Amino acid sequence: MGMIFYDMELSPNAKRARIGVAETGAPFEKRQVNLLAGEQKTEAYRRIHPLGRVPALDDDGVVVWESGAILLYVAEKFPQARLVPRTLADRGHVYQWLTFGETNIHAYMGPMGFQMLRKAPDKRDQSILERGRKRMPEVLAVLDRQLEGRDYLVGDFSIADCACAPWLEVAPSLEIDLTPYANVSGWLARMQARPSWSA
Repeated sequence: MGMIFYDMELSPNAKRARIGVAETGAPFEKRQVNLLAGEQKTEAYRRIHPLGRVPALDDDGVVVWESGAILLYVAEKFPQARLVPRTLADRGHVYQWLTFGETNIHAYMGPMGFQMLRKAPDKRDQSILERGRKRMPEVLAVLDRQLEGRDYLVGDFSIADCACAPWLEVAPSLEIDLTPYANVSGWLARMQARPSWSA
C-alpha cells in the first residue's frame, strides 16, 4: 500500500511533516482533508487521527500523527535521506530545534493564524494577536543568531528545518515582519527553493 499522507495544503503544520516525507524520496500518496468543510470530524477520519487534525501518516498500517512525530518517524525509517545527523550531539541539537519549532514558533503563530485566517475581524481575540506580536521578535532573534554563518539550523538540512520554517511563510499575513532578520529570511528562501517545499 505504501505511505498515505493526510494533508491540507493550507496548513503549515501539515507542511512541516510533508516536507520531511518528501525529502525521504520515497513515494507517498497525498490525501487532502478539507478542514473547512469539516471532513476531519467524520468517524472514518477520527479512526486515523482521534483529534481530527492534520497531518497524519499511514505507513502500511502504522499510523503516526503530529507533525514532529511524523518527522522523527520518517527520519528513522529512511536513514539514507540523512534527515538527522549521525552524532548524538548533533542529533540532540536537531531535536532541540524541532521542539523549538513546536513550543515557540507554532505556540505563538498557530493561535495567531487561527485568529487572523479563520475568524472575522470583529471576532478576533486581540490578546492572542498582541501576545504573539510581542513574543515573536525574541523568538526570531534567537533563530536569526542560530542561523548566523549556517545554511540550515544545525549545519546540514534536517528535520529541524522542516519543523521551523513553514509557519514563517505566513508571517506577513500575521503582521510579523521578517525583514530585520536577514539570516532567517535567507534560510526561508533556501527552504522555499527545495523541491520538497512544494511537494
